[in-house]
Amino acid sequence: MADAADARAAGAIYDLGYQPYTGPRFGRWYAVRTLISYSFATVFGVGRGDKAKTIPTLIVALVYLPALVQVGVASATGVAALIQYSTYLEFTAFLIALFAAAQAPELIVTDKQQGVLSLYLSRPLKATDYAAAKLVALVLAMLVITLGPQLLLLLGRIFLGASPMAVLKTEWTKLFPIVGGTVMTSVFVASIAILLASFASRRGYGTASVIVFFLLAPALVEMFRSVTVGALKRYAVLAHPVYLISGFANWLFDIEARRRSAVGRADLPGQYYLYVMAGVSILCIAALLRRYRRLDA
Repeated sequence: MADAADARAAGAIYDLGYQPYTGPRFGRWYAVRTLISYSFATVFGVGRGDKAKTIPTLIVALVYLPALVQVGVASATGVAALIQYSTYLEFTAFLIALFAAAQAPELIVTDKQQGVLSLYLSRPLKATDYAAAKLVALVLAMLVITLGPQLLLLLGRIFLGASPMAVLKTEWTKLFPIVGGTVMTSVFVASIAILLASFASRRGYGTASVIVFFLLAPALVEMFRSVTVGALKRYAVLAHPVYLISGFANWLFDIEARRRSAVGRADLPGQYYLYVMAGVSILCIAALLRRYRRLDA
């Protein structure tokens, strides 16, 4: 008892008062940039377990494989013309949609499930900033699997030529269609995937909703085209995600579509595909921001 009394007598209470944070404050836009970089890494499973890396790694490998095969065959045969840019987006469209379906819920739904969205919004970050950052991160991640292979094909065509500099002078004009096409396609697919995922309460539901959309929409379009004729049948291709990407790529690269293909038989002006893709993207982004703006109120 005496020891305890001596300890209390020797003790002291210091009233330090309220100590405000005196460190640097980077503000709202720094938080947005940080969230974008963190979300971009999340898409590819960086900093997470091996299971989280499986799907993105597999899809990236499958998307790059045809480009590597084209470059390899062109190198072995010495025929650089075997390398084609315009059909690559159409060829890999399903894999692009599958990537978005798998990773969009990972960005949006996981935060809701784990209850961390409220923690994000306790900072200067607004709910619309959060949604926009997630969308930008997914678009950037998708550029890895859309723009990357196209640049690989471009470099292959340049360096397989007898005179790389001479080939560069003729091929550099393809850079704008490559960049423009991949950016538009990435925004188009990512905006649809993020919007659909934002309505899901679980990751599985979010993934299923995106996959169903990219499978159901083409099926419904084909059914509609099979029972219609004339202008309705022609314009129905604008509701088909793969045909949209194909027609848009043909217009960008100034390539005439195959007459037996749906895009070729529709014979629509190439700008129409751009207008529809841009319009759908804008509507999806507006709906996404409107949905999250309610959290700021």
